[in-house]
Amino acid sequence: MKYISAHIKAAQVFHGYSEDRKLVIDDVPADGFVEKLIQIDRILSITANYIFIKCPHDTVQTWEYKGGFDAMKKRLLSAGLLID
Repeated sequence: MKYISAHIKAAQVFHGYSEDRKLVIDDVPADGFVEKLIQIDRILSITANYIFIKCPHDTVQTWEYKGGFDAMKKRLLSAGLLID
């Protein structure tokens, strides 16, 4: 397994859709950023503001992260985990 470290703050949990097809989202109260090792296989996507993570029970979480999108891309590229 491969991991990447990041300073993250949990933002939201996506639970899927309700019976009337509305997205079910819970905001996650977070005190601040913490350093975390993230298994690369859990990452679904990375945007300028969030890392989308696959979680148990068919949920997805979004985490804010520090460092910026370009720095994250460079780290993944240098590790051979990104095709430029």
